[in-house]
Amino acid sequence: MKNRHATRVRSAAVAGALVALAAGILAPGSANGRTADGTFSAVELNTVRGAVLEADVAGTAWNVDPATGKVRVSVDETVSAQEIGHIRRTAGELAGALEFERIPGELATAAGLGKPADETAPLVKGGEYIYGFDATASLGFNAVNNGQDYFVTAGHCTNDVSHWYLNPSLTTYIGPTVGSSYPGNDYGVVRYDNPTVPRPGTVRCGQSEVDITGSVEPRVGMPFRIAGYNCQTTSVQAVNVSINYGGAGAVHGLFRANACAAPADSGAASFSGSLALGLLSGGTTSCTTSGVTYWQPVSEVLTAYGLTLT
Repeated sequence: MKNRHATRVRSAAVAGALVALAAGILAPGSANGRTADGTFSAVELNTVRGAVLEADVAGTAWNVDPATGKVRVSVDETVSAQEIGHIRRTAGELAGALEFERIPGELATAAGLGKPADETAPLVKGGEYIYGFDATASLGFNAVNNGQDYFVTAGHCTNDVSHWYLNPSLTTYIGPTVGSSYPGNDYGVVRYDNPTVPRPGTVRCGQSEVDITGSVEPRVGMPFRIAGYNCQTTSVQAVNVSINYGGAGAVHGLFRANACAAPADSGAASFSGSLALGLLSGGTTSCTTSGVTYWQPVSEVLTAYGLTLT
């Protein structure tokens, strides 16, 4: 979800990106790293994660890579050689614990301006589009608390939209945003105030529906599907990922997948079998090769607001 008038501003030029590749700046360095057996402790890796956050470079995502025992920093095409160097300098003597990965496109919250009117569904379930003034997003999962119905979606959407509708003309009211957490997290809660709108405990998977019976925490290698009109299949590549979209601040505790986001997919539901998994936060804006997306685990918002999936 993205306001049509919103813009994303870079503080540094990107001309150094190709120079970085030629100079080998993306390769892990050893000058400031540990020697010995090249391993780093959990405390040191956590310190390096904090250093990447402190460097505050937009277009970066980072997590501890269990395969290498280092902090993997994914940088999009807008991150310059100078900015990569800034991250290394911020890590100081622990810079050897950094490994950089260039990903295609530009990292951003999943953005969308709308969808064809004939795709509007009569029910509001996971994977359906929802609308606010000048904005479009996707509903994650329906839930309940003390007999009151709600749905969850992306927090960067609920931060900007106070009232939600079923249709792009904003004539069929759903209800108001009642909770939002972004940045830091990326989830929000909307209350159903229109009793005439059905809200089943299912998610759209192409032309069929999947009943959601509970939730599950992401783990590396877990296969899952993305609710919506395409319902693509992918898998969890990394967990406990932090990401800096630029401007608002970093988001933490996300999981990564090798999938591409479509317009208006912010807040889209992901599920494994019949279990809810996550809400789409963002990813790369280029899908010409393999996409990269980042997801907010859904269990966190359910716990925070005392919600039970319907």
